[in-house]
Amino acid sequence: MLTESGLAYDREWMVVREDTGKFISQREKGLLALVQVSLPVEALSAAQWGAARLPPDAALTVTAPGMAAPLKVPLARRPDSEAKKVTVWEWTGTATDEGADAAAWFSTYLGLPCRLVRYLGSSSNSSGGSSSSALPIVRSSDPEFAVNYEVRFSDGYPMLLATQAALADLNAKLAEPLPMNRFRPNIEVAGASPWAEDTWRDMDVACAADGRTVRLTSVKPCSRCKVTTINQATGEAGDEPLDTLGEFRTGKVLGWNAKQKPWTHAVFFGWNVVSRTPGLLSVGDVLTPVSQQQPADMVPAP
Repeated sequence: MLTESGLAYDREWMVVREDTGKFISQREKGLLALVQVSLPVEALSAAQWGAARLPPDAALTVTAPGMAAPLKVPLARRPDSEAKKVTVWEWTGTATDEGADAAAWFSTYLGLPCRLVRYLGSSSNSSGGSSSSALPIVRSSDPEFAVNYEVRFSDGYPMLLATQAALADLNAKLAEPLPMNRFRPNIEVAGASPWAEDTWRDMDVACAADGRTVRLTSVKPCSRCKVTTINQATGEAGDEPLDTLGEFRTGKVLGWNAKQKPWTHAVFFGWNVVSRTPGLLSVGDVLTPVSQQQPADMVPAP
């Protein structure tokens, strides 16, 4: 289910340091790559969208190697959830704490005191929990390229789109091919030409499940970081794909840095996308580009 702030429940939870509330990611704890999560199917369907329609025992199930038992995090928000000050990148605000059991589970797994928190925000599934703090509960996407879009705990935008053709082209240049999970896109597109997504602006997705048409808009090429070098099956870091991408996918090589000087040495794979139209996305839905753009001409939003 697609909402304005991204796919339902995606990036809605975050592990933070107990003392500072600062987010913890794979950049510093590669073991997070081995954490597996699952949701009940009804939590992702249009018919069940909204906490009131979920079964009372619906939960996010979390597992990880070496942990004796899975962690169950109720999807229904508890009215008595405690507020916690948290920080992700430049944003400091209020989230709801998921309690002692979740904190103990992640603290044991990662080997440091931490808490599991949940995004509060303004989306339709954010009822429950409360805060008297003056800190914000809504986090906005990077206003340089997407004004007035809400984002949960992802780096800067609600969604990431990548194409199988781009990955195939990259893999042809690597000694050992990599799976798409190195880039962790929300939306994976098949059938395009390599790097065709660099020119897509608006895209329509025909949602077979509910008959709607979802409009996606690419707002910024995604600059890649250390997380892409972490093997998602082992949690270990290497040098690829950043070394190879640096040979042909930097802003300087692509000519994208004329109006965006910080892009000169940035390495790009995939595109950050936003949407204001809800819909139930399914594997096999048809995506049609309907307008184009030139990344070299991109300037920050007014």
